[in-house]
Amino acid sequence: MNNPKNQKKPKSNLKMNKQKRQDPQSLKDIRIPVEPLIPECEVCEKQKAHFYCTVCKVHYCQNCESQVHTSFLKKKHQEFTFQEPYDPQENNCPIHKNNNLSRYCKNCQKLICDKCVFDHTNHETIAFDQPMDFYKELINEQKKCTQNHFEKINEKFLQLNNSEKDIKSKKEKIFREISKFYLNQKKLLDLLEQNEIKLANDFFEQISQSMNKEKQTINDLKYSTETLLKQFNKLESNIKKSNSFGFYKLFSQIELAKTQEKPKSEFPRLCNEHKNKPYEFFCLDHKQLLCSHCLILNHNNCQKSKNLKEGYVIIQNELEELINEIISINEKKEEFVRKIQNEKINSLKDKQINIELVKKNYQKLNELTQYQFKKMNEEISIQQNEKYLKLNKQSMKMQKEIDELNESEMIIKEIEICKKYNDYQQILINFSKLKKLLPILNKNEKNQLICNSKFNKINIISNDLKKNLKNWKLNLPFDPNKTQINLPNEIQLENKLQFSILLKNQFNEAVNAQEFNPKAEILKSNSNEMITEITKFKEGTNQELIGEYLFQKEGEYQINISINDQKIPKSPFKLKVIDHFFLEESEILQKENNPKFNQILEKWIKEAGCNPNLQRRFNSRTDGWKHQTFHEKCDNKGKSIILIKLKNKSLFGGFAAIDWDSRSGWKQSTGNKSFLFSLISLDPKFKKPLKMHVYQDNKYEINCYKNFGPSFGHGSDLSLGWNNQNMNEWNYSNLGWTYKPPFGYKFGSNEAKIFLAGSYENWDIFQIEIFCEK
Repeated sequence: MNNPKNQKKPKSNLKMNKQKRQDPQSLKDIRIPVEPLIPECEVCEKQKAHFYCTVCKVHYCQNCESQVHTSFLKKKHQEFTFQEPYDPQENNCPIHKNNNLSRYCKNCQKLICDKCVFDHTNHETIAFDQPMDFYKELINEQKKCTQNHFEKINEKFLQLNNSEKDIKSKKEKIFREISKFYLNQKKLLDLLEQNEIKLANDFFEQISQSMNKEKQTINDLKYSTETLLKQFNKLESNIKKSNSFGFYKLFSQIELAKTQEKPKSEFPRLCNEHKNKPYEFFCLDHKQLLCSHCLILNHNNCQKSKNLKEGYVIIQNELEELINEIISINEKKEEFVRKIQNEKINSLKDKQINIELVKKNYQKLNELTQYQFKKMNEEISIQQNEKYLKLNKQSMKMQKEIDELNESEMIIKEIEICKKYNDYQQILINFSKLKKLLPILNKNEKNQLICNSKFNKINIISNDLKKNLKNWKLNLPFDPNKTQINLPNEIQLENKLQFSILLKNQFNEAVNAQEFNPKAEILKSNSNEMITEITKFKEGTNQELIGEYLFQKEGEYQINISINDQKIPKSPFKLKVIDHFFLEESEILQKENNPKFNQILEKWIKEAGCNPNLQRRFNSRTDGWKHQTFHEKCDNKGKSIILIKLKNKSLFGGFAAIDWDSRSGWKQSTGNKSFLFSLISLDPKFKKPLKMHVYQDNKYEINCYKNFGPSFGHGSDLSLGWNNQNMNEWNYSNLGWTYKPPFGYKFGSNEAKIFLAGSYENWDIFQIEIFCEK
């Protein structure tokens, strides 16, 4: 990038050279065709762009110009202005009107078309597009290589992102599996506890129910056997008394078990089948009473048929054996139940111990997995950060190369535009810029031989253009009357190199300083005594010493300028050095020791129509912090500027374009030229001085309330209340109501409140100074 000090000041309008060549303009005044190249405004996105800044890389329209650049910042930025092109017929050949001027004749020193070449057969001509075509090919090749490399880096970024996503997905899967395992373990533990308790309860209930049933059955059997024994005893006594069987009915074991008490009834003495025959026998096989016919007819094969007395004895013995067996079985059941109960109790205890062990193992597993998970995250993050840093460095390098290649493309476009307007001086400037960018193209090994082989041809072409340009511009032999050099009549001391740089630029625009031997003599105004002379006009030579000398010495001087020992018109020039410094009484600006602040404030108040010769009327260090003192010293004293310095190093203030007074009310100046400013802000987005003008609610420009200090805006945008005991109280700021806040900030937002002072209210003020016209 060029040094902003060496850049030329833009002129108001750029006119086409129809007759003779005018003084060249810098890149920022070149008019580029609007259609179809102009994009939309990137700020409002409504209108087409009128400007493009190569530093900020922003397209913007006229309405959004103040939001992107302030008047101060625009100086250091390179700005292109878009405008409709001139009539294309003006670039046609004057002889062959339908043909464009595409070649340059070195002998005739003018542009010609293809048909004019036949009229210049013995002359040396070159193609105007020859060097630009080479640059285009070279830049396109390098741009392809850089873009391919950049795409590879982007692919690596994508791979990294994909790997990071895969790792994250794996992490999530592992975490999900672990969480599922944890949940399953918990569920199993809960189910084990619940099931074991339920099973134990159910088992005990079943055992208790079965025991109760067995007890009932045993009791019923006992009762039935006892009743049978009683019945048989009665039968036996009846049989003894009488030979007949008896008149009592025999009940079966099942019938006796159903009911505890049975009604007595008479026993049948005769057989049901053979009604005339009485019962005399008892069949042990079928358990049935028999008569003599039944024994012979139906129970002939039964071997265990006895008489009634013997049958009774047998049944009695069988019943006793049955009772003994039931009692033994009952005892075995009770022992078995006891064993099962003991085993269940022991198993429950073992399961509780196992559950506690599982819980402990679960906790250990949880701790180990969390530790491993943290370690894995740390290792992955370290590796990913290292890869990202490497790729970021590579991408930054490639982005720089791409920006430089884009800049070279812009220069080639500007060369084509300069060709349309016959601006050869600007073409040479653009060629020199391209030469500076060529080493970047030589970094590519494939293009290195191409660059080295063709670069000499470009040098030859550009040198030929230079020589022909000098001859064409000065119209050899040299005529000093056609050389114009404009110098200022006065120069201020704060711009100590302004004279040197301006003189160098004027010489470089007018003549070639190396071949035509320009010379400038610095003389005293009262006598012809020469102080020094300038013979070289390059950076770092003795013209800078002249600037330093003039900075130290105040007075009037004469400057004789000659070229090849011939004086140019208007020589000698008169130059007056003024020892003037804006707000030189300010203690705040003296401590800052930054002359740019003085220059910026002087420029701003001159734009507001204020005389820069202001006098200090109020100083908080000596006058205190009472608002009455402010009104006594500053009321009705004309326009004024306020400087506020805080202990946190913030420096800001305001300019009132109308008198202060003690009437309680709002005031408005003609044209609303008051403004607020910030020279040093704690906001990292705005490190350079910023001016904030009135943009709405104009009638609330300043507030002249008698119980307050200076106050700006209805918000209040800036208010100094000044308590009588403490200057730090009743002070606050809220930009955006009357005065336009910085770009992107709104009234009431935290950024708008803390922009000037670093906090909304109750500032820690170091010093306040107020300067007035009267």
